[in-house]
Amino acid sequence: MRFFRPFFFCVLLITFSCKKETVEKTGIIPQPNYINYQEGSFLITENTTIVVDSSKEGQWIAKELNSFLNENFNLDLKITAKSQANAIQFIVNDKDSEKEAYHLEVSKEGVLINANSYQGVFYGIQTLKQLLTPKTIIKNPVLNFVDIEDSPEYGWRGMMLDVSRHFLEKDSVKKVIDILAMHKMNKLHWHLVDGIGWRIQIDKYPELTKKGAWRKVKEHKKPWEDFESTYEDGEGEVYGGFYTKDDIKEIVAYAAERYIDVIPEIEMPGHSEAALQCYPEFICEDAENTGVYCAGNDGSFEFLQNIINEVVELFPYQYLHIGGDEVGKEAWLNCKRCQKRMRDENLQNGEELQSYFVKRMEKFVHSKNRKLIGWDEILEGGLPERAAVMSWRGFEGGIEAANAGHDVVMSPASPLYFDYNQGTSEFEPPSWGGYNNLLKVYHFNPVPEDIAADKRHHILGGQANLWTEQIKSLSHIEYMMLPRLSALSEALWTNADQKNEQEFIKKIDVHFDRLKALGYNFSWSALSPEYEVTFDKNDKKHVLQLQNELGIYDIRYTLDGSTPSTTSELYSKPIQYSDPIDVYAQTFRNGEAIGFPLKKLFSTSFTEKTKVTYTNPYNESYSGGGDQALFDNRYANPRGDDPNWQGLPQKDFEVIIDLGESTTLSYIGLNFFQHLASTSVMLPTEITIAISKEGKDYQTVYHEILETIKDRNPIIKRIETDFEKQNLSFIKITAKNRGKLPDWHIRNGDAWVFVDEVSIK
Repeated sequence: MRFFRPFFFCVLLITFSCKKETVEKTGIIPQPNYINYQEGSFLITENTTIVVDSSKEGQWIAKELNSFLNENFNLDLKITAKSQANAIQFIVNDKDSEKEAYHLEVSKEGVLINANSYQGVFYGIQTLKQLLTPKTIIKNPVLNFVDIEDSPEYGWRGMMLDVSRHFLEKDSVKKVIDILAMHKMNKLHWHLVDGIGWRIQIDKYPELTKKGAWRKVKEHKKPWEDFESTYEDGEGEVYGGFYTKDDIKEIVAYAAERYIDVIPEIEMPGHSEAALQCYPEFICEDAENTGVYCAGNDGSFEFLQNIINEVVELFPYQYLHIGGDEVGKEAWLNCKRCQKRMRDENLQNGEELQSYFVKRMEKFVHSKNRKLIGWDEILEGGLPERAAVMSWRGFEGGIEAANAGHDVVMSPASPLYFDYNQGTSEFEPPSWGGYNNLLKVYHFNPVPEDIAADKRHHILGGQANLWTEQIKSLSHIEYMMLPRLSALSEALWTNADQKNEQEFIKKIDVHFDRLKALGYNFSWSALSPEYEVTFDKNDKKHVLQLQNELGIYDIRYTLDGSTPSTTSELYSKPIQYSDPIDVYAQTFRNGEAIGFPLKKLFSTSFTEKTKVTYTNPYNESYSGGGDQALFDNRYANPRGDDPNWQGLPQKDFEVIIDLGESTTLSYIGLNFFQHLASTSVMLPTEITIAISKEGKDYQTVYHEILETIKDRNPIIKRIETDFEKQNLSFIKITAKNRGKLPDWHIRNGDAWVFVDEVSIK
């Protein structure tokens, strides 16, 4: 695509020689689809003007740019409608096509941003800001001569922000919007409603925010455990908050100025405990509040339709999200009214009743000139004809919907759940579930090959999802967003032919300084040291390799447990060792320690001769990698889904480790895991470690009865014992399983013991 260039620019480029001056190329995220640097540079001075028409939209954008120049370079430029040289000029062609495209040109006469709408101009300005930052590189507002033509690959470039689990203040939501805008994202999916918090004022049903927006805080319990709505002035500690209609109008307007559509989500038919504690008449007859609206009660539909009537007045955009995920259908199958509905509508099962519910609501949403979108579970039982699908359980739901002719937004949990860890370190802040690192996000492709060629236009784009079960603050939200949102922006904006991982790594390194200058609490996880240990059979030595995800910057380390510094040993080749080593490694960037350190003890005394005998076998689904997993030099992280944990339910963990030969030892250590909020894994009640020379008479070197810890957060309990150095051949470890989960636990059934990595030296 080529834009119209004003005649005076073409003439000036021909008749004036370019000043030759070298300016650092800072890199742009997301990568433009066409960029051509040329010799010469342009310096913005106090005599430079901003040329823009007198429209409200144009004037706002000009003032925003002027504020940026003032804050970063102490410049306050004159804004005028008169074309002139030495200017930053915006030209809008008012064409209907490619509203998000822009052309940015820097020449001797200044900067020209040419677009078909002010949205395109706005994106051009985001690029211009990156050309002028970070200040660590760009000291003065000087620009390379450059020609950039750009437009997005996908029309839906978004992120979902959950404010139900933990409420986010209005000004903090605006800061999230700022982060989206600087990355040329254009959708904020606002998860306003869920089981444990209602966050939007509804005049017809005031209890939704008087009571449904607040919950009792209960000791040693996560918000969703024994959830109980209350009032803001209720007894005991109360948590919550909500947005008034004026708050929402303000946020929607703030986002609109930055060309971001705010898509509200009103959950149905499940995930609705808060609403149903306020209005229990919409629960199935003779049922507990499982958070599911009664599908046999016409009042449920009237209630939700009245809510939607008020919601659409606040959100003027095409889509309305109705959730539709994880709907428990047991109450429906035991409800007389729901059973009657199924007979009357000739529905065969719970899935078809869910489809009936969604289709009925879709008709109403359509009547309000909106388009219904829901999570991929709305496919169950049959999808409404006009509905769009947001695919989170992998790509499969999106593939099915697109091939059936429905619009789709791809948001698979892997790699787009931003509440997952982005690094492998045990020092990462609280997260939920898996692991989505920076480059995994960067390589996200929203269009799988399984979608028919003539249906691929139904893929609108992609979206990250940031759930906040474990995230309570704006600072933590920023950490989980950044820099992964930067990677996603390029995955969704840039044409695949223009993407280059190594170039992105160079750019993200510069981008770190931009984010730092803006005061964002972003993650350095992609630069934290990671490790791999192998055994060289020829040299009879272990080999430790250190690296970070991006493969840049110095990793320095010590082998005596001391804290690394800039003068510590520089990692330049794999470390070979034949005796146990205490590794403490750290990445240094420009002389500063960044990211999380690596602190591990790596053993050497286990060999191919080592055998493990289990009194009670581990569960095959939690094998940790098999019998050798206990000493494979792969440490499990504080997540129940880490494949390095070895686990067994109900029974005790009891092993005898035959070292295969007499070995001189004075230390034994190992790890146990507990996470009450998400798993049935609990710490053992008692641990014993004993040693023997011949495997007959054992000497106890460690014994401890562990106190029960009711903390819901993940715990790794390190067990260590030092003893007099001696020769031995056998180690016996016993960890008592409590058998059954205690009454106060959120779950019922067997307790599990998870164990990993026996270390010796």
